[in-house]
Amino acid sequence: MRAVTKNKSIALFVIGLFSLAISAPNAVSAGATQADIDYSTKVSSLSQDFIKATTDWAAAIASPPTFTIGSKWTKYKAGATKSSNAVLAATAKLSALTPSAGFTKSDPLLKAACASYKSAITAVNNGVLKNDAKVISKSMSLVTKANTALLAWSKSYQAEVAALNG
Repeated sequence: MRAVTKNKSIALFVIGLFSLAISAPNAVSAGATQADIDYSTKVSSLSQDFIKATTDWAAAIASPPTFTIGSKWTKYKAGATKSSNAVLAATAKLSALTPSAGFTKSDPLLKAACASYKSAITAVNNGVLKNDAKVISKSMSLVTKANTALLAWSKSYQAEVAALNG
């Protein structure tokens, strides 16, 4: 039961982070170059895809069945795998962005957060593929670490947006 509550908290945390992060890019304009605006617009768009993917992923992994055999596990495994692939795709798009000059501090943090999510997803997927609920539960610490990295990026990104607005 505790793991389910923790997973739901993680999903809400991620949603809250990106709600903050994607509201800021629309404000970039005052001292920003066109490259800064373009980068910010891309981050905003890709962040929305990432939010949806991570929300779906958190819901998919939140309640693993007690038994790792049977139709419930098969359904859980399929949903977790599908949603994991969506998060990995969204993460790859975010980490592939080339930052503009106005986002030199937050971009490395974004890349680190994306790498943390990739590690967390890989760990969860290992548990899913091995039919091991204990491995899935243990990998939740990596999900928390990824969320912490994302929060660091969000704060830095918001600060850079504010600085560009003068």
